[in-house]
Amino acid sequence: MGLHLLVSTLRRLGLAFALVAVPLWAAAGQAGDADLGRKLYWEGIGADGQPITGVTQGDVKISGAQFSCVNCHRPSGFGTSEGGNYVPPIIGSVLFDKKTPNRNRMFKDLYQEVQPAGFWARVRAPRMRPAYDDESLTRALKDGVDAGGHVFDPIMPRYDLTAQDVANLSAFIKTLSVEIDPGVTERDIHFATIIDPGADPAAADAMIRTLELFFEWMNKDTEGDTRNPTFSPNYRSNFISAYRYWNLHVWRLEGAPETWRAQLEAKYAEQPVFATVSGLVEGPWDEIGAFCDAKRLPCIFPNTELPTPGEGRYGYSMFFNRGLPLEAEALALYLGDQDTSPSRVLQLHGAGPQGTRPAEAFTKTMAMVLPDTKVETLPYDGAEGLRTALAAADSDTPLVIWPQDVTEAVAVIAANPPATPRFFLPSAAKEPALAAFSPALVEQARLVWPYDKPESYHPNKYRIRGWMHTRRLKVSHPRIQLQTYYALTMIQFGLMHAIDDFYRDYVLEIIEHEAENELNPGTHPELGLGPGQRFASKGAFIAALVPEERVGYRVVSDWIVP
Repeated sequence: MGLHLLVSTLRRLGLAFALVAVPLWAAAGQAGDADLGRKLYWEGIGADGQPITGVTQGDVKISGAQFSCVNCHRPSGFGTSEGGNYVPPIIGSVLFDKKTPNRNRMFKDLYQEVQPAGFWARVRAPRMRPAYDDESLTRALKDGVDAGGHVFDPIMPRYDLTAQDVANLSAFIKTLSVEIDPGVTERDIHFATIIDPGADPAAADAMIRTLELFFEWMNKDTEGDTRNPTFSPNYRSNFISAYRYWNLHVWRLEGAPETWRAQLEAKYAEQPVFATVSGLVEGPWDEIGAFCDAKRLPCIFPNTELPTPGEGRYGYSMFFNRGLPLEAEALALYLGDQDTSPSRVLQLHGAGPQGTRPAEAFTKTMAMVLPDTKVETLPYDGAEGLRTALAAADSDTPLVIWPQDVTEAVAVIAANPPATPRFFLPSAAKEPALAAFSPALVEQARLVWPYDKPESYHPNKYRIRGWMHTRRLKVSHPRIQLQTYYALTMIQFGLMHAIDDFYRDYVLEIIEHEAENELNPGTHPELGLGPGQRFASKGAFIAALVPEERVGYRVVSDWIVP
């Protein structure tokens, strides 16, 4: 009886110990919540609502979003390669399916990256492993050992996760990059470009013609490469699934900005597109940006002065810079860097967003860099309002003007020269000012210039112009056309690296990686993006008008980065 009781007691204790020991390894068969898994993947928040913890490099403690999965494995789950470190894909079809490795998915890392020798040795090492299950995934996350028993690099954190955390993360990973995104068929890939009703018709035509010729060029190349796909065994035939014919859709918006979202929804419903490329939008990007984010639709480098406010980390719109708010902040920093600070600055701005948004940014930045300088801000409405406001300028106070209508404002200034010794205008005023200003006004005026110096050298600029000339493309709006070409090369390179993984997040991540390479068309001093960044150029110059020079301006300051 005593022995039976002892055995029974030990069994009960053993079962109890097992129940205590099991939770970390009990993810197998446990239901996961993909939404909670997304929160863990993106924010490092566990199922209990608290930041997860762990260690990296053996003993460096981490917590929460410091080393959340998205930072290295990216929104797509396809990973990345940076600084000699290779971060492999962790999408469900890679981790959990019993398939052989997809060589094409390694093509970018194997052949199209500049990396140190150690990186090559690691990527090319044959490391076969079985498919993951929830138990081996738990071991990988906790102990840093993969499904085949290989130990991870020390940079991969070892996390303190519960069984529910692992189940949630597993459920979310299985949703990453599961289905090819809309806008792609077996034969075609569809793109759109967006033009708002305020866009200059001549500039829009120049942009569209650049797009059309690039699409025609890409499709001729596709036709040639797919005509005899087996001509180059083990090369072209391996990538034949990646080829698509490019189709361009021009989405012209009408009416007020608050109606644009509904128009875009209707156009997208009629023909979904994989991405929008370039575009010309004089008004705010807000409604378009909200549409892009809601549809998870990449909008690649539109020409716009008012990008969606804020950094928009991992948003779906990518811009050349922050537009007019950037110009305003750079001007405030320039005034703050002068030997003698002004005691007062007069700021005039138009009633619409092209006037109010930079004015707000200028006031805010001036309060930080020159808190003792009084910024007097006068809003105005229309030509008559500007004439009245200009009368408030005096001979001792710098004048800053943010027009709603630049051409109208330049005409008013030309007819009513302000008394100020120096006045500042946004970059868009260059051409109308050169045409309308007297020599005296040219001396008084300065522009905020977020573009490159005229004497800068960019090899790709000449290659692009050669491409344009051979196609008899009239270069009537150089900056817009060069920027459009850059947007096109970004989507071209993104798709080339993605092969046949037509996932929008993945292509965006490749563009982030490629933006800093030697593809600059010469419009900006430097273009580059980091993970989640959405503004490729970060600063501006101050420039003087120089009518006697071909380009019409000369940079008179250092590069200013707010």
